[in-house]
Amino acid sequence: MMNLFSTLPADLFSILASPNRLLYADALDVLYEAYKDNLKIPEQTLYSMLRSRLERQLAEASFDGEDIYEEELRDISGKARFLIRKLCSKGWFEKERGEDFEEYITVPGYSSRLLELFHQLTDDSPLRGYSFVLSTYSTLKVADEGNNAYERMTAIYNAYDNTLQLIKMLQMVYHNVRHYFKIQVEMRNINKVLASHFDDFGQKVVETYIRPLKVKDSVPKYKVPILIILNKWIEDDHILYEISNAAHQDKRGDSVDACRNDLLTKIYWIKERYESVEHEYLDEIDAQVRRYTRATTQKIENLTNRDQNVRGNLNYLLNRLSRSRLSSELVESIQPAFQLYAQTCLSEKSLWCSRRPKRRMALEPVLVEDDAPDAGLISNAEELLHAKYGRAAVTDYMRERFFGKDALYSKDLALRDDNSYIMSILSFLRGEDDDSFYSVQSFDAEYREGDYTIPQLKFSRKESKK
Repeated sequence: MMNLFSTLPADLFSILASPNRLLYADALDVLYEAYKDNLKIPEQTLYSMLRSRLERQLAEASFDGEDIYEEELRDISGKARFLIRKLCSKGWFEKERGEDFEEYITVPGYSSRLLELFHQLTDDSPLRGYSFVLSTYSTLKVADEGNNAYERMTAIYNAYDNTLQLIKMLQMVYHNVRHYFKIQVEMRNINKVLASHFDDFGQKVVETYIRPLKVKDSVPKYKVPILIILNKWIEDDHILYEISNAAHQDKRGDSVDACRNDLLTKIYWIKERYESVEHEYLDEIDAQVRRYTRATTQKIENLTNRDQNVRGNLNYLLNRLSRSRLSSELVESIQPAFQLYAQTCLSEKSLWCSRRPKRRMALEPVLVEDDAPDAGLISNAEELLHAKYGRAAVTDYMRERFFGKDALYSKDLALRDDNSYIMSILSFLRGEDDDSFYSVQSFDAEYREGDYTIPQLKFSRKESKK
């Protein structure tokens, strides 16, 4: 179980739920800038940055209900000091005194990760997907040509990390497409639909992630070379021992065998991901993109021509119905043209009605006579069966095959028809009886003759040849 608050302070996020949450969010962004630009952060540096960058926000802030001192409320400087005290008390950073007796800010690991995440979420600058596939191929290729065990070991771990990041990125892209689809469904203004499709979706999803995967960081292009190198390494015991020993020396496992198992696990995981990534990820993403693009195109057409065709009029009518909460007057006015039914749950199948099964008519029962078989016929059939395939018949059959021989094989049984096939099976079973004149031995192989297949058998005579 994930115990989140054993790592995070209990009141860490309380500032983001207060009335001054916008001010605190800006203060966290200033803290991130100070953390990014300075190895050692003097408290005076953070104070100067807060005062200069948040001057207007600090001047307008009221801090009603906050635990701020009266002297801190007098001016911007006091409010900036309050922000530092507030963020420190909630656990966003800590203070320590340096050798020069100055106060310095230290940012814990959880705080630095959260600050980085907040900055990425609010950063509007265009990004590009990392070249995980190309990086994996380049690292493996250089290590394979270099013939160095440490480089090969490092390449495997790097390839595993890159593949893991690739899968995470593909999952993010898939969910992003569905997110934009939901946003587009709720839009009613054609300009907003166009801006969302070409600016937001086109730049932040297609140009950032999907296009590089198709052109520059192509999985189909580099998949085969990656698999060839990995297969070459796992099939060579000498290479496996060298990279396992290098991993053990690098303290990646308690023993060489543990490092070998870990490396093999990671290699096979990488192979499985690259063998399935096209079908399980790329094809699904392409299907979602096509669905989103088709729906966006239809929506743009509807919004553009809604007053000129039936589809636009129907769209207008449905919008009016949704806003009117299905008022009885409006429903009654269009009832001669449409049959409308209230539905509490809307799904993809809401526009279709399932076919109702027809009622089955009751018919007169048909009597079935249950005639018992004649006892004499059953007795005659049993006698015929035992006469043809009984123990004596099987023994006579095998004596004919053993004539002049001490051993027989499956090929000597001559499987020409169903009768010979049945006799070969019964001969195998008869050979396990104690009173049989021969023994039988089965091998882990098959013998095929025509349409018949039996195991590879050897029949050996128990008695001496006569």
